Amino acid sequence: MNEEAVVSHPRHDHDYGSQIAVIRSDLERLQEDIRGLKDDLADDASERMQQWTEKAAETLKEKGELLRERSEQLREAGEQRKETITSEVQQHPFASIVAATGAGLAIGALAMWAQNGVKP
Repeated sequence: MNEEAVVSHPRHDHDYGSQIAVIRSDLERLQEDIRGLKDDLADDASERMQQWTEKAAETLKEKGELLRERSEQLREAGEQRKETITSEVQQHPFASIVAATGAGLAIGALAMWAQNGVKP
């Protein structure tokens, strides 16, 4: 063979094996970092959920207490109104009968007009 016809290639001093090992090592570290991030995110989400649950429970408790207080106030106001009406009826029985009869007639008339389409 003719020496002039032989094309020489420069030698490459690449060590592909060591480069692959470095890349594998980097990938393993990356996987570990991703697992750590996943765990951190899960812990953070769990903590936030716990905080939200506690806050929701506290809010519900507060609203329940307010509702109970308001309910008690309304019950007491109803009792007072009932006592006032009972007292008025006992003091003025005839006027109470007339007022109740008048209210009944007015409601009946309105119902009749609404049913027949006639406006008062």
